[in-house]
Amino acid sequence: MKEVSFTGGSRIGLVNASWPLATLTARAQELKLSTLGTYTFTDQEVVSFERYGSIPFLASGIRINHNRVDYPEKVVFWCMGNRDAVLDEIRGVGFRPQGKAVARPSGFAFRWSVALLVIVVWNVLIFSDNQFHLASRPGLPGPLTMLALVSVFVLSSALPRSAGLQRAVLRPGRSINEIKPYLRLLQLVTGLLSLVMGISLLAAWGT
Repeated sequence: MKEVSFTGGSRIGLVNASWPLATLTARAQELKLSTLGTYTFTDQEVVSFERYGSIPFLASGIRINHNRVDYPEKVVFWCMGNRDAVLDEIRGVGFRPQGKAVARPSGFAFRWSVALLVIVVWNVLIFSDNQFHLASRPGLPGPLTMLALVSVFVLSSALPRSAGLQRAVLRPGRSINEIKPYLRLLQLVTGLLSLVMGISLLAAWGT
């Protein structure tokens, strides 16, 4: 089956990934965006393509308007160059949007009470480290800071795999796929920070 593929960037919800971290692949009845996760659409799930934003000489966006309520509403592929040429090639392999727009759930997918609890615990841990550890060892992360980072990393890693956690964190009728881009960003940031801070602590203890 004939297909075309393009490399660029993406925006999933509020999370941007720059070039070359996204690949858009199209064939007759399927469109797939591989970026911070994989987002697959049939022709019945794509309502339309919309020109979205522009960075002169660098990138132009194609917004994929879709009716999958388990995906973030905003799905954008950033092209490097002429987006009209990309759309022409997608049509050339036979992909035509056939979907109908549907009503989407309003508000955020997660429970505000859970988000507030995470923020409060995070701030308590960081503030406690600032008060009791960093005063005596400036420039080095303390154990409570490490605990905060590792806890967020573990939570964001476990959520997509645990149905029980999802029931506790998500509002009724919402899907984990709606927040996966944010979870992956949290994993990346907290994982890297934990690694760097852990190396700093080991180096300090070794001197």
